[in-house]
Amino acid sequence: MKVTSYNPDSYRERVTNFYRWVLALFLLPSAICLAQPVASPNVKCVSVAANGNVTLTWVTPAGPGGFLDYKISSSLTLAGPYSVVGSVNTYSLTSFTHVGVGANTKRVYYLVQSEYNPGPVLSAPTDTFSTLFLNVTNPGTGNAQLSWNAIATPAVSTSTGWYKIYMERPIGTWSLHDSTQILSYNDNFHVCNDTLSYRIEIADNTGCSSVSNVTGKKLKDNSPPTIAAIDTLSVNGSGFATISWYQSPSPDASSVIIYRGGGPWFPVDTVPVLPALYTYTASNASTVSEQYSIAFLDSCGNTSSIVINKHQTMYLSASFDACAGTADLAWNPYINMSAPVNQYEILVSVNGGAFNLIATTKNTAYTYTGLVIGTAYCYIVRATNGTKTSSSNQICFTPNVANPPAFTYNRFATVRSNTSILITGYVDPASSVNNYRIERAVSGGVFSVLTTIPTFSVTANTITYTDKNVNTQGYSYSYKWKAIDSCSQVIMTSNLGTTILLSASVAPNLDIALSWSDYGDWPDSVDHYEIFRAVDGVWSSTPTITVGTTYTDDVSPFFSTSRGVFSYYVAAIERNGNIYAFKDSSKSNIAKVYEYPKIYVPNTFTPNEDGLNDIFIPVIGFINPREYALTIYDNTGTPVITSTDPKEGWDGKKKGHNCPEGVYMYVINCTASNGDNSQVSGTVSLIR
Repeated sequence: MKVTSYNPDSYRERVTNFYRWVLALFLLPSAICLAQPVASPNVKCVSVAANGNVTLTWVTPAGPGGFLDYKISSSLTLAGPYSVVGSVNTYSLTSFTHVGVGANTKRVYYLVQSEYNPGPVLSAPTDTFSTLFLNVTNPGTGNAQLSWNAIATPAVSTSTGWYKIYMERPIGTWSLHDSTQILSYNDNFHVCNDTLSYRIEIADNTGCSSVSNVTGKKLKDNSPPTIAAIDTLSVNGSGFATISWYQSPSPDASSVIIYRGGGPWFPVDTVPVLPALYTYTASNASTVSEQYSIAFLDSCGNTSSIVINKHQTMYLSASFDACAGTADLAWNPYINMSAPVNQYEILVSVNGGAFNLIATTKNTAYTYTGLVIGTAYCYIVRATNGTKTSSSNQICFTPNVANPPAFTYNRFATVRSNTSILITGYVDPASSVNNYRIERAVSGGVFSVLTTIPTFSVTANTITYTDKNVNTQGYSYSYKWKAIDSCSQVIMTSNLGTTILLSASVAPNLDIALSWSDYGDWPDSVDHYEIFRAVDGVWSSTPTITVGTTYTDDVSPFFSTSRGVFSYYVAAIERNGNIYAFKDSSKSNIAKVYEYPKIYVPNTFTPNEDGLNDIFIPVIGFINPREYALTIYDNTGTPVITSTDPKEGWDGKKKGHNCPEGVYMYVINCTASNGDNSQVSGTVSLIR
């Protein structure tokens, strides 16, 4: 009988009718009435061993009746013919193994029937069963396509309904891979040129399992992985491009190829797909904007196309206007962020401090104001869409003149006269200084601009100025030099030079008290002070040395020889060790002291020529001898003598004749050293 299509119900009907016809032909009606039919076993599982043997497992039919044996027939096709391949003579046995059938390479069909007496008679099979035959194909797309058949149609009523897929990997190790309720399975195996073996099992609630043949293929994956987008592209603190990406949907995507360029692209590195972050250390992103893209590489060496949404680093540039105190920042826009950029954040670091956000903008340019000459600034721009950010390169600069001076030093300020002070500076003529500004403060007050001196006035690194609008007798003056650039910005300020203010006053016991302000400010301070003195306008060549700022001068040695005019100045002497190898000095103002005349007059003398107290002469000091007069009057008011020589006294005579004893009046007229007129009068007793 030729079967062109298989319908289990029609097949069972034909087999049943066939056996009915046999029984009707060969058995007598009386024999039929005496027979005890035995139903065919209910097959539950068909299991293929690794060697191709097949074991059928069934449930015994109800009641042995006239049981003779179980007949097992097989065919390589559903329509037959079927040949008996074995029998089981024991009613209670529930399995049969078909040896040598080779079911590991082909599908085998089976009928299981009960044979019983009288007759003997074969019962109709419950169904046609077949081995589970597994077929594996590989279309080269990274998938193993598995398909198999059910052991019976319709399915065995006690089957669990779940096909378990077992895979051998590595060789000798089987593990449950997956399960399904249909007759096919698509396995994304993600291996390259590797042989994978599979088998299918389905359990029955009676306790047995149907097992398929074991089959495998040398599987190939010729399909490229699916591309994924770049996440962000930034520039790190070292100026290198850092790229991150999303994960490819392809599980076998194992590597990422990093491309730089844009036209054409060229690969710079291949890195693992995780941690999805890469820094290109040969990047020039600190000096130019760079374009990057990626492609994915799977474990089989298949490469995806290059991601078309290239990303480009933001290159930040800056220029500053020292005169305006501004920095103009500019950068290229960031493109292809997953959600569009909605603003740019400007961050600045001052003198190496932390970066702080100072502004946001939707533009690609920003002007930063308030630059301070000599302050270090670093800038970064961040593109953001509110969730993600991408940073530009970091750009740093210190706004300054092109060639700042190496030094601007105030050597000294020294008093030249009551109305003039000389200031001397040591400056760097090779710098880009436009001019030097001198500022002055009076007696510790507020500094104000005194004058501006152009750089062409510098001679051999030295620049001088004489301040002629001063009162050195009443005030101390402080000076500093400021180097000014072409923007009228101060780029360097010198140390101070503060003059010495000296004061002198008459003290008791023929002393003169001196005090002065300290000189400021040499780098290593003052070593000592030298005090110079003039008596009646004649200066001594040898100074008195002291380290303090006060001194008391004893002028008694000059009582009889001086008119009482004493002048002083103090010179500060710089300590050794000046960084520019100078050892300078600074003079104070001249302080003048006028001692008033000191006149001591005796009240009695005895001109008896005994050599004792014979002459009446006043003891006089600190007067102008050219403006001196001594007049003696008798008791009538008549002048006795008049003398203009301070060294000349009265011998008690008038025109060579002795004057009588008595009381005489004297009048002394003189001029003090400061020009004041003085007159001293009194009486003296003449005793012989």
